[in-house]
Amino acid sequence: MKSSPMLKVAGFLAALSLASAAFAAAPPASKGRFVTPDSGNLSQKAFRLLSKVHQDAQGVLKSADTLEGYNRESFMIDWRADATTLVRMQSQIDKLDHRVYQLHAMEGKLPQAQQTEINQITPAMLELTNTAQTAIDYLRNNQDRTMFAQYTAYAGEMYSEAARIEHATAASGS
Repeated sequence: MKSSPMLKVAGFLAALSLASAAFAAAPPASKGRFVTPDSGNLSQKAFRLLSKVHQDAQGVLKSADTLEGYNRESFMIDWRADATTLVRMQSQIDKLDHRVYQLHAMEGKLPQAQQTEINQITPAMLELTNTAQTAIDYLRNNQDRTMFAQYTAYAGEMYSEAARIEHATAASGS
């Protein structure tokens, strides 16, 4: 189910107002220490993680774009350049995957807007992970076939999935 841009803006504003309210309210003092609500801290942690997911997705987009460039000039590029780019992408995707895992662990305690954001990135994250692994496996076994459509399509697929993640986390990444 796709959400409208207005719904995303409303969700972002709701998350922002929740965060603003948490910072604006003076926390009650308890024996000289400040007490802050856990849910506010958790929401802020989720916001930071979602922001990092957004930035990481941008990195994967750049790497996928580089890989697509190699595909356009495949007669000039050695398979090792593809392998280097795929290894870098795998590292980026692993970081993304770890952050999404962390977000899922706290999802039930977050505001609805953040839960929606997490649920939007999950399918794209799974597809991105699977496509990257498939591309790596293909290259490992077909180093002389990097110009075949079966292989070149992987870069476009990874670009699309990273773009979905980046788009879904735009409110947190701005």
